[in-house]
Amino acid sequence: MLEEKIKTYEMFAADPQNTRRLHEEEEHTFRSKFERDRDRIIYSKEFRRLSGKTQVFVTGFDDHVRTRLTHTIEVSQITKTICKRLNLNVELGEAIAMGHDIGHTPFGHMGERTLNYIMTGCDDIRGINTNMDNKYKGFKHNLQGLRVVMSLEKISKKYDGLNLTPYTLWGILNHSDEVYKSCGRKFAKENICSLKQSYKKCDGFKKTFSLDFYNKYKDEIGEDAWTVEALIVRQADEIAQRHHDIEDALETNIIEKEELVSKIEEYFGSWLEESQWFYDFQIIQNEGDKTYYMPMISSLIVDFLTTKYIENLETTLDDLIIKYNIKNSNDFHKNKSVIRREYRIMGKSLFEQFSYEESLRDKEKNFQKYLRNRILNSFLAQAMDGKSNFIIRQLIKAYVTNPQQLPDKTIFTLYRNYLSSNEWNTYKGKSFREVVGRLRNQLNSDYFTKPEKEFRMVLLRTICDYIAGMTDNYAIEQYNLLYGSKQIGHI
Repeated sequence: MLEEKIKTYEMFAADPQNTRRLHEEEEHTFRSKFERDRDRIIYSKEFRRLSGKTQVFVTGFDDHVRTRLTHTIEVSQITKTICKRLNLNVELGEAIAMGHDIGHTPFGHMGERTLNYIMTGCDDIRGINTNMDNKYKGFKHNLQGLRVVMSLEKISKKYDGLNLTPYTLWGILNHSDEVYKSCGRKFAKENICSLKQSYKKCDGFKKTFSLDFYNKYKDEIGEDAWTVEALIVRQADEIAQRHHDIEDALETNIIEKEELVSKIEEYFGSWLEESQWFYDFQIIQNEGDKTYYMPMISSLIVDFLTTKYIENLETTLDDLIIKYNIKNSNDFHKNKSVIRREYRIMGKSLFEQFSYEESLRDKEKNFQKYLRNRILNSFLAQAMDGKSNFIIRQLIKAYVTNPQQLPDKTIFTLYRNYLSSNEWNTYKGKSFREVVGRLRNQLNSDYFTKPEKEFRMVLLRTICDYIAGMTDNYAIEQYNLLYGSKQIGHI
């Protein structure tokens, strides 16, 4: 039997020489730019906190369900498999995968949605967020990821953030849509907002939420920082979500094996019947022990979706080679803006073009909707989401009502965000404890006397950053400290 000839697409691999850091610095002797991007992300505080953040079910509910960190590792592994197969830049793919969810909140997408409703002024919190200007608005986890790695994390006094390359930043930004598709809080036939205590008409429900606050970060990256590796991470994220949704649903008994198998056959049967996976699928159908059929189903889905994605990606790259006469990395680099523009003219996004074949893409979307509806509408998920939303709202309400309840580091950050460079220079040379003491004395009067919109918007954003960085358990602990029976002592 002749060995399969593996196609190679090294001309599409991202070249570190074609990008630069936002802030000039000497490069490492033996590590590439992308390896350093990956390592800076892995060593960051926000990355470590992913281990305590919800993927679907609140962390601590079950030791075997995913967290943001285990999900991130799975996305990285799928990304590396695809990049290695096509001879693309594995280091860049890994860097983007490791950082793709670094801006995520506690309590998963419910935490994200709750913060966005508050940061757009839709969910009124003590009047502080009403009549917000667009420049202050918005929260979305991929955009927050940019804020984390470009501003909030600190590794040098010369600049804010991790000073990653635009290639990595573009991948973090675009692993998910840059805008919300819809509000999701209106009744089906009426323009009525369903937010708590807000059952009233909403004239803006057809508009997408403003996310203008993050424009300053996006503008620094540029559209031509896109890479094939970044598009692969976006698809690997979807593949990882599909397989761990399956495992988590089976683990928590939300979906029975027989129902799931029938749905897999319904959506993917025509491909499975004529493939190497047909025999494996038959074994799954006959296996009655969850210990074995759960990993077998998961393995089949990952292998099937990854392989079909690689096959279509090869076709897409072959077409680009012919159309643009791409022979090497420089040819691709020179044509990136043209490729992106032509797809846009055709009404197609880069993500649609670098995806599955159209018929499989539609089936996969329907399978995704099925899993989402069955899992997210379950009693277990809804109970967790309701409690998560309540906890985040109550935390923000407490901090807005009395900002003195914020920890010292957050008070320090609040004024570092608010004061001009000259004003902040007055605190140079003083100890952290002395600075915080003075700032706390200043806070009460500032809360009522500073120009309301500017100071209060900086306060609200600082609180938002603080909560977005919390793990699930830390958020619950802070709620219990402020509202519950947790003893007030060492915090």
